Amino acid sequence: MDDKNFNKKVHSAMEQINDIDITSRLDILGLQKRDAFSLLNYYDRQFEFNGKEFVDPTGNKISLAIQTVLLTYLLQCPDKKPDVAGKLVSFREFADSGPLFSRFCENTGKIIETTFSGNIDALRAQCLKLDGIEIKTNTYDLSIRFRALPRVPVFLNFNDKDEMLPANAGFLYYENANSYLDLESLMITCTYLTGCLISV
Repeated sequence: MDDKNFNKKVHSAMEQINDIDITSRLDILGLQKRDAFSLLNYYDRQFEFNGKEFVDPTGNKISLAIQTVLLTYLLQCPDKKPDVAGKLVSFREFADSGPLFSRFCENTGKIIETTFSGNIDALRAQCLKLDGIEIKTNTYDLSIRFRALPRVPVFLNFNDKDEMLPANAGFLYYENANSYLDLESLMITCTYLTGCLISV
């Protein structure tokens, strides 16, 4: 989606946000309140929302893509917090994800594979910079849990290349992630993360 379409989506969502009581959704979404602001954590960044606009206290610009994800999170809030997160699933396993799956792979896993093949230590270092938590596993060479949003963790699993196979990277969500975000926003959580990981 280009900036023009993101701008339209943000504008439409901002109009809808005026009709909801965010305070009633704080616990379900795992948010905190500070004075007149709702605090939203997105990976290693924290934003303030006053009901009309998002503010980054550090002064950095908040992209339209990130605003789209944050607004979707606020608007798509389930009636209550699910009792269990469910099993881990790939993006492809979400209903109706087919048309987006190819673009998802090209802009996430494939980029991680080509960038960090043979350099797993660099990938680990980048993950930790983004507050990723390493998970010990015998299945992958590296498995990291990120908190994209308070109720939407994202898992990156990576196997480095060896004599037989090329590097392989994949992202997983809990199966209830689409209770909080639509498919487009779920994809953005991983394309954003990928961009952060490959940036020097």
